[in-house]
Amino acid sequence: MEKYLFTDGTNAVREVQSGEELQTLIQSSVDPGRIRIWVFSSNEWVTYAEFSKQSVAKIVPLKKTASQEEEKKVVTTVSKPTRKYAGLIKLFIVFIAGLSIFLVYNFTRVKWKKSTPVEITALRPANVPLLDVDSLIQFIEYTRGQKLDRVTSTNLRIRNTWPDRIQLQLKSDRDTSQAGNRFYNINITIDNSTGYNIDNVVVEFKNWINGQVSKADTIRFENVGYAAPAARNVTGEWKSDSLSVSFLSLRSKAFNFCYAAGKESNYGNLNDRWFCKE
Repeated sequence: MEKYLFTDGTNAVREVQSGEELQTLIQSSVDPGRIRIWVFSSNEWVTYAEFSKQSVAKIVPLKKTASQEEEKKVVTTVSKPTRKYAGLIKLFIVFIAGLSIFLVYNFTRVKWKKSTPVEITALRPANVPLLDVDSLIQFIEYTRGQKLDRVTSTNLRIRNTWPDRIQLQLKSDRDTSQAGNRFYNINITIDNSTGYNIDNVVVEFKNWINGQVSKADTIRFENVGYAAPAARNVTGEWKSDSLSVSFLSLRSKAFNFCYAAGKESNYGNLNDRWFCKE
């Protein structure tokens, strides 16, 4: 039987009856560097390192210290919640992003409110000034030395007062918001009270934003009678500050009439600007 004396500097010298008991004491020691072993067959104390060299085959690996075991446990314990919390963090980020998108959309989207309908009548064209037709007829009759026949005087009167006899009007439903107006169900009518058919009419429809035309379109009418107003619908929605409508051109063979917005007159006769032979 092997016998040893053992001390690790913290407890008293202990007598050990076997190698297994010695290994147990060695592995339970906090500081292997302070271990001293007396082998009964020798005559001196030896360190643990010296004893290990003499008994390599009998020495088993030291157990991991308590601090190492605790460190491993801590690392293992922390790593698992980290993966768990990472998933929760991602879910939280997705939730915040979705909430932000919802709030931005809810507070920035345009909210329309029903408003009063719009009714617009075209203004008198700038190139059609007011004219005293009675004085004009008297002047013509005086110059010619003869009275004008009824048809000629009637046609002359209509040509020079046509803005009072041909009314252009726009009607539209409207919604309002902070962004401006939204126009829809737009309807344009021409009310012809000349007593003659108008062969062709071209109307210009404009959309205004900040005092400037953002969009413009033309609408054509054919054979506008005088028994009932002629009407056309404008499709779609128009978003703007306001709308306007005006005549671009009119033509009627019945009373020798041709109007164009870009002209001053047809033949230079400002007393009868819109006379035409076509």
